[in-house]
Amino acid sequence: MESFAEFERRGWARRSGTYGDGFGAMTAGVHGTLLDAVAASPGTRLLEVGCGTGRLAALACGRGAETVATDAVPEMVALAAAAVPAARVEQAVLPGLPHPDGSFDAAVGAFVLNHVSDPPAAAADLHRVLAPGGRTALACWDTLARNRAQGLVFDAVRAVGGTPPVLPGPPPFARYASPEGLTGLLEGAGFRRVRIDRARWTHRADPDGWWRDVLAGTVLTAALVEGRPPEETERIRQEYLRLAAPYAAGGFPVAALVVTGTR
Repeated sequence: MESFAEFERRGWARRSGTYGDGFGAMTAGVHGTLLDAVAASPGTRLLEVGCGTGRLAALACGRGAETVATDAVPEMVALAAAAVPAARVEQAVLPGLPHPDGSFDAAVGAFVLNHVSDPPAAAADLHRVLAPGGRTALACWDTLARNRAQGLVFDAVRAVGGTPPVLPGPPPFARYASPEGLTGLLEGAGFRRVRIDRARWTHRADPDGWWRDVLAGTVLTAALVEGRPPEETERIRQEYLRLAAPYAAGGFPVAALVVTGTR
């Protein structure tokens, strides 16, 4: 079986052209919170990790930050570079950033922690590239009970059962996906004044369209559905649509944990 890192990169490369306008648009609900947390402003040397198609980098540039945006997937790097010419966009893997110690005043990442292969090493690498007093702000998904935009798909899969999904083991970040886990992760990397906040917003989308956005814009969640017999996939979709019906008018609740810390 391929490694978690290979599974992720292959999946995101395949979705580079379909992520931004659907699922990527939903994740943008936390971008302002991340930039506020690190006080991004004119002259701030800011690093974004896991930049995807460039939405957060564009917002940072709009605030005047000197932005370097990185992603592990070449296809995403090409899209972000074209979309955000004001940023320096680079291919780089976290951990393993190709930047000298103390290069940045701030480092942000929207849901990149959910996808790294070694979370402690990733946190340590962010600590390394920050200058003394620099700030980091990172978002990860809150529980599925709060984050219904994704939780509804998980609930539908669980209700139908059927063919087990093919995954390269549990996600490495799973053990850190709580306020206590995130706090320990950053403190273990040397960050001070670590703080956890909850961000919530609503994503408005047609339920059937959102089903397509999730499959076309996620790797781990989509893997719960992909590769099943067509009739089984359709049963999951119908169960999801039933569960999603109450959210059709008001939108899907989205919830994230935001962890901040100081170098």
